[in-house]
Amino acid sequence: MGALTGIRVADLSAQIGGPYCTQLLADLGADVVKVERPAPGGAQVAASPPTKGVDAYWSLLPLAVNRNKRSILLRLETLAGKETLADLLRVSDVVVENFSEHARHSLGIDERWAWGIKPDLIWASLSGYGRTGPDSARPGWDLLAQARGGFASFNGDPAGPPLKTGNSQADYLSGLHLAVGILGSLIHRARTGEGQLVDLALLDSMVTSLDAFALWASVAGEIAQRGGNFHPTRTLPGFSLFPCADGHQAIVGVGPNFAKLCTLIGRPDLATIPPGSDSEAREEHFRTATEAIGHWTRSLTRAELGKTLDAEGIHNEPVQDLGEMWSDPQLEARDMFVEYDHAAYGRVRAVGSPLKLSATPVEFRYSPPVPGEHTEEVLRDLLGYDAARIQKLKDEVSG
Repeated sequence: MGALTGIRVADLSAQIGGPYCTQLLADLGADVVKVERPAPGGAQVAASPPTKGVDAYWSLLPLAVNRNKRSILLRLETLAGKETLADLLRVSDVVVENFSEHARHSLGIDERWAWGIKPDLIWASLSGYGRTGPDSARPGWDLLAQARGGFASFNGDPAGPPLKTGNSQADYLSGLHLAVGILGSLIHRARTGEGQLVDLALLDSMVTSLDAFALWASVAGEIAQRGGNFHPTRTLPGFSLFPCADGHQAIVGVGPNFAKLCTLIGRPDLATIPPGSDSEAREEHFRTATEAIGHWTRSLTRAELGKTLDAEGIHNEPVQDLGEMWSDPQLEARDMFVEYDHAAYGRVRAVGSPLKLSATPVEFRYSPPVPGEHTEEVLRDLLGYDAARIQKLKDEVSG
């Protein structure tokens, strides 16, 4: 039994943020019913595994955020589809959606409509800019949130352009924050019997991840600049990703460990910045120290460097590519890899849940479903529809 066993979630979301949120809830034991709309021209069905490349990424993306869910297909723009959704909401506790403002209006599906059906529903809405403010109707994308939220401005090489993260960081942060808001709302509902709206914006979530750099700008008037793999303050020359003979190694040579690192590379004179140095002298010290560390690390493999640094108590880890990550013994020991059979891909090895709860451990109940995989099961067993009504909805979806 999971921590959220007995909680049912109607998942109307798409893309990454909303589905990641509901996957977290599903991992905690919630019964998540993912409501998917048929692709133009007919029902979505399990496709053959794509060839390697860009198409494979987009086809595999749903597998990363939809485990432990059941999937049904509904045409929400039709009366029958909307009535079925209403029946689902009557037996649900939470709704998660990332509709655009236009979609909410055109479908007539929003929290006020839902509260007319079930007043204590928690309606969780994820959008680019939130429900309020002058830009609430603007389309939201992860890239736009990273840009406007200031995050991209201090990522990248000092001589290069700003950079986004390699993955959709705003989407995942938003999904995590949305899940926290839902959990808080469930506690509030248990106390008061009240449902509420959880209004979550990608832009807001991105701004919350700015660390102290946001305060650095507002309090000290210092604007963080791009530092590559170094800290934007450029005061920590031993804190970065350094080149090795066979890749790169992350080194946290700060505090007393910086002096140890300088001794290891044969430059103990670099362990302290000359007192009273001006900014130009500090920059020169930073450049000299980082070049000296990099020159030393290039002569060693990651394993050799790691062993040497570990012996001195200097914190470090190899930069692993995603192929190496799959054989990491620590991740194996943490049960971060799971295997399951998938309707389209066969046997799949996937990333598991980071949630480790001693009394209510995460259970792997459903592999990520193909769209509509559980339509008949949900309509029959959860909503009590008879065979004729189920067939009528199936015909509508495939028509």
